[in-house]
Amino acid sequence: MQVSHKFRGSTLFMAAFSLLLSSFALSSQALAQSKLENIEAYIDGTIEAQMKLEDIPAVTVSVVENGELIFSKGYGYQDLEKRIPVSAEKSLFRIGSTSKLFTWTAVMQLHEQGRVDLDADVNDYLDFEIPATYDEPITLRHILGHTAGFEDGGLGYLIQYYPNKGPELAEAMAKYIPKRVNPPGEVSSYSNYATALAGLVVENVSGVPFNQYIVENIYEPLGMEYASFDEPLSDELNEHMVKGYTREMGKFAEQPFEMINSFGPAGAMAASADAMAKFMLAHLNNGEYNGQRILQEDTAKLMHSLLFAGDDRFTGMAYGFYQKTYNGHVVIGHGGDTMQFHTDMALDKEQNIGIFVSYMDTDSNAARNNFVGQIYDHYFDKPLEQIEPPSDFAERADQYAGNYTFWRRNVSTIEKAFGLMSGGIEVVPTEDNTLLVVGLYGPRQYVEIGEHLFRQVDGSERLAFSSRSGDGIDTMYFEGLPFMGIQRTPGFESSLFKWLIPGFSLLLFLQVIVSWFYRRKHYKTLEGPNRKLVYSSLWMSLVHFLFVVLIAVIAIGFADSLYSGIPTAMKLVLGLSVIAVLLSLVSAYFYVKRLQAGTASVASHIYYGVVVLAGLFLSYFYYYWNLLGWNYY
Repeated sequence: MQVSHKFRGSTLFMAAFSLLLSSFALSSQALAQSKLENIEAYIDGTIEAQMKLEDIPAVTVSVVENGELIFSKGYGYQDLEKRIPVSAEKSLFRIGSTSKLFTWTAVMQLHEQGRVDLDADVNDYLDFEIPATYDEPITLRHILGHTAGFEDGGLGYLIQYYPNKGPELAEAMAKYIPKRVNPPGEVSSYSNYATALAGLVVENVSGVPFNQYIVENIYEPLGMEYASFDEPLSDELNEHMVKGYTREMGKFAEQPFEMINSFGPAGAMAASADAMAKFMLAHLNNGEYNGQRILQEDTAKLMHSLLFAGDDRFTGMAYGFYQKTYNGHVVIGHGGDTMQFHTDMALDKEQNIGIFVSYMDTDSNAARNNFVGQIYDHYFDKPLEQIEPPSDFAERADQYAGNYTFWRRNVSTIEKAFGLMSGGIEVVPTEDNTLLVVGLYGPRQYVEIGEHLFRQVDGSERLAFSSRSGDGIDTMYFEGLPFMGIQRTPGFESSLFKWLIPGFSLLLFLQVIVSWFYRRKHYKTLEGPNRKLVYSSLWMSLVHFLFVVLIAVIAIGFADSLYSGIPTAMKLVLGLSVIAVLLSLVSAYFYVKRLQAGTASVASHIYYGVVVLAGLFLSYFYYYWNLLGWNYY
């Protein structure tokens, strides 16, 4: 049948017109169904208020909904001196541990291809051995859920500053193996090392460098032009890198580029907000974006599902993502921090919404932590149910009381001493039948809502206790921190042994030193055991006092650079701890000799007995906190 050109043209016109109307109708429907009306105005107001209040130099945001990028914007300047404004499309922010989601996506790609088994011994994919401390080996499934059981670590090697550079990934993983402190699968404890190790598995199994693998298998399929794990960045991308600043003498001072190459898969990525929007859209659509698939649908759904929770009634860790609840809505995502940048990413699969935000400011932790919650409070506000505390709670409240500390801690190196600066988490029963919890979010009250289960009185945060040992309450989890299990603080780490006795000992040593200046003529007339004890106690007191003061001054003065390397001053001062311990033993020996000789008064015996005990106590104190000698890594 022959069709006239006129009729054919009319038909094509009508078809095109119908398609246009259909597209307009669909677009209008999508807009009508948006749950984030006036999102630009709301975010503008929120970010601008944060920047003004906290003097934040640069922020970037992207929001996706129903398969589309609905908002992205940069705030402030990527270069303060040149006044280059932040571009959501091109300006790169360091996203810290949000980088881990790319590592986990790569692992799941290899899993769906049958190239890695999530339940195989991770040593099967390595050229070195993770020690078999426990019967059960560490697997990628454990690593994905942060339940590998490693201690935390990073002092002296985690972050370098350009042009300094640490060892390459494979060398670093073999060199810095942390101690295994828990059987795998039992306790969640966030681990940069474990994630970087997973990145090495990707590298070893794929046969290409990790950074290249991410480019070829995630960035290129998604069109993430402004994203990179490379350190330093290429010249082309470095042109768009947001500069890092710290405040010095009331002004912003530019800082060198942070290098995390030794642990790159755990936190080295830089990306623009628009690039991250494409990654969010792919995961919200179960692995597919713009016709390109980075994960099969079943794999993506598995990756987003619950893997580990500190309590069966909680949300928890998915496969690399962690779950959080905002006003009853469960989201998956991941935050990220470097010394200079603070980032968050949240995906709400039910609402089909994704939110990404990154701040360039050393002090913007609170702003970052609150951002997603503020959006949910504005658009998805849910009245908080008021709960009356059980009248009989006082009968069982004492079992929860005490001090708690995170399992994410170091036990084998000098980094353990960081615990001296933390008061832990204090749980105190109150007279109104609630628990007062102090030390993590500030003072918060929690009310019992189930067996060993509590909810914040004026919020939705939940808290659960359990008995891992079977001998009383010894474990705690906050629902919002599924990657951070919490244990009862060991006895020697209580305030009494951590601060009070050491503080008394130092004051006593100071008194010994000062009294020597006033009584030195008398001391010079002493003979035998008396003279030996007085002088050994003096030197012991002096070295102990100097060591504690100097190590504290160095730790504070070098606080921003300790993760880059151990300063020479600290290495030298640590030698004083060895001398102090030796002098304590010598003083104890001379004290016993003087007791045997019976050449002093009872009061003098008591005084020097306390001085010697203080020296011996601090000697054990140094040993316990890994301050005795040179325990770096």
